Amino acid sequence: MIFSSPEFFIFFAIYLLFHFLAPIKYRVPLIILGSAFFYGYHRWEYAALPFALIGFAYVGALIISQQESEPVRKRRLAATIALLLLPLLFYKYADFLYLSLVAPLISAKDPLVNLPLPLGISFITFTLISYVVDVYKNKFPVERNFSVLSAYILFFPQLIAGPILKPHELIPQLENPGSARKGAFMYGAAVFTFGLVKKMVFADSIALFVDSVYKAAPGSLGTLDYVTAIYGFPLQIYCDFSGYTDMALGLGYILGVTLPNNFSRPYVATSLIDFWRRWHITLSFWLRDYLYIPLGGNRRGFPKEVRNILITMTLGGLWHGASWTFIAWGALHGIGIVISHIVKKGALGRVVERIPKWVKILITFHIVTLLWVFFRARDFQTVYNIISGVFTTSLGDMPTFLTNNGFYLFIILMFYITHAFDDHAHIFYFIHKVPRALVWGVLLIIVAMCFALGGGNSAAFIYFDF
Repeated sequence: MIFSSPEFFIFFAIYLLFHFLAPIKYRVPLIILGSAFFYGYHRWEYAALPFALIGFAYVGALIISQQESEPVRKRRLAATIALLLLPLLFYKYADFLYLSLVAPLISAKDPLVNLPLPLGISFITFTLISYVVDVYKNKFPVERNFSVLSAYILFFPQLIAGPILKPHELIPQLENPGSARKGAFMYGAAVFTFGLVKKMVFADSIALFVDSVYKAAPGSLGTLDYVTAIYGFPLQIYCDFSGYTDMALGLGYILGVTLPNNFSRPYVATSLIDFWRRWHITLSFWLRDYLYIPLGGNRRGFPKEVRNILITMTLGGLWHGASWTFIAWGALHGIGIVISHIVKKGALGRVVERIPKWVKILITFHIVTLLWVFFRARDFQTVYNIISGVFTTSLGDMPTFLTNNGFYLFIILMFYITHAFDDHAHIFYFIHKVPRALVWGVLLIIVAMCFALGGGNSAAFIYFDF
């Protein structure tokens, strides 16, 4: 059940009815029950897993908070984090490690575990680690109400693919809920619809073309196909993931909960450093606060800062998927960030400052776009096929290509033209300047058009696999 499916609309309508009718004191139990159903709808055999992880974190935070000895607190923190990471390592990385390290030694080819990945296990694990570490650092008081902690983790708008929430960003809102009528219903519906358009009109549409190119036999397509796929995937991954985030934020507004935004027009970034301040913002903050800074950050000299950046970004790539291409994607971003720091600190920094902003945006965008090939490709051979295909295949019949793929090219063009205006401020302005009846009419028409374009269905979100 995904946000862009008819099943979810039915689920949310029923949930919203209970949300309005139930007394405030039942708000947390309602979140837990509704979210458990939402999570279990995909695979009921995994329905207990989030509760087990919550139990580990609940007990771990309690025993950490009861101890004053710093060495003992550290050991308890390490043990709790290890328990939280075990399911993630088992389901997501066991086969990768086995096939990469062990299988070649024993001439094995079959995976060791070969189990489907539980939905949202990476996001759930990272959110729980945030809670436990913040309790350890005395940044947040230990939560003694298991129900509140469960609602914080299971809150279904952000359960599957974030944003990754720190405890202070949601728990206080759950402990002190407002009246159901105070939810920003129209604004939430508008933000949700904005995300729905990104997902169903842009991401799902261009995915058809991108997937066909990445799955095609090497050299079987022309230069224009490869170029279009390379420029199309940045659109797909952004509209898919930021579309999910917009829908999650919209649902939160409707339910009276404010969630942090996860994107800030990343393709107008002027450097890779700037890009990671705009892309998957809550993950960037998580990696900074719970990995980069504990490693030492930039406090112990530039060589160790370089080491810490490369470790953080490489592990960030590995977090995205159990594949060498994800590791390469993260490591290459790390190298790019290091180079940006070197340039900024050196004599070239003054030269770079004089480069027009639009040039820096263009250069950064093309570096990010090239690196997305590693993210999308299933292996390094595919990376080579896609990049080399731009230079080693023929241009082909351009009029025929334009005729057959005009819609995809139009989608790509429209996205890049409008990306600089992609923020919720424009939505807020729209709903406050236009009569309410007209706003609702426009939103209903847009939703109907989205489902008509998608034939009543939508592809699963890319980050559901992470």
